[in-house]
Amino acid sequence: MLEDAVAGYEELGFTVTFGGEHADGLTRNALVPFADGTYLELVAFVDSTDERDNVWGWRPFSEAGGGLIDYCVASSDLAADVRRLEEAGFGVDGPDAGGRRLPDGTEIRWKSARVRQEGRVAPFLIEDETPRALRVPGERSTSHPNGARGISRLSISTRDTTQTRHALAVLSGIQDQTSGNTTFRIGSQELVVVAPDASDDPTKRRLETLGPGPFAVELRAAVGRRGDLDTELSCGARITAV
Repeated sequence: MLEDAVAGYEELGFTVTFGGEHADGLTRNALVPFADGTYLELVAFVDSTDERDNVWGWRPFSEAGGGLIDYCVASSDLAADVRRLEEAGFGVDGPDAGGRRLPDGTEIRWKSARVRQEGRVAPFLIEDETPRALRVPGERSTSHPNGARGISRLSISTRDTTQTRHALAVLSGIQDQTSGNTTFRIGSQELVVVAPDASDDPTKRRLETLGPGPFAVELRAAVGRRGDLDTELSCGARITAV
């Protein structure tokens, strides 16, 4: 239940804001927004007994124990970004319309597009049609008792580091893709490509269970809690405060 997830994150010291129900009527969310403009999104099904799934394929993921399933990058011109990705040789689905109804009944809208890929090693892109402040609350919602200020780093697990590096290089605007970088920057956030290196590596377990995609997140924390957060409370998400 979404309320259980919210309670867990509040116990971890986060301020959580209920976001409402998505336009497909299948899922609803709550947000943990940060002062740097980033946010964590908690998603749950409206009806846990309904066997339907949405386009993200949340249900098998949630049944496997949850965790980090996806990530997104904001776009100010989604059509242009889609063209740039297609010119670089990527297949892209979208732009598609999306939306959500806030708890007070306000309708918000956006467009999104996604690179065709194995898993979710590259982010989906989102462009707001209604003001972003309606979708991602600010001000007091970004003040957290645990001192979290924002997301500094996201680790991406992958089987194919070459393909993943190429996708992230294009998205981050790097022209020279011959250096073999494993760290990329979009805005003030770092994306780090990681691959399994041992039989008991948690990265390998993530790949075997849930496939390639976001693996762990680091948060900037001004004061308060440091270190790894309890995954029981974070619904399986690997989060470290640094």
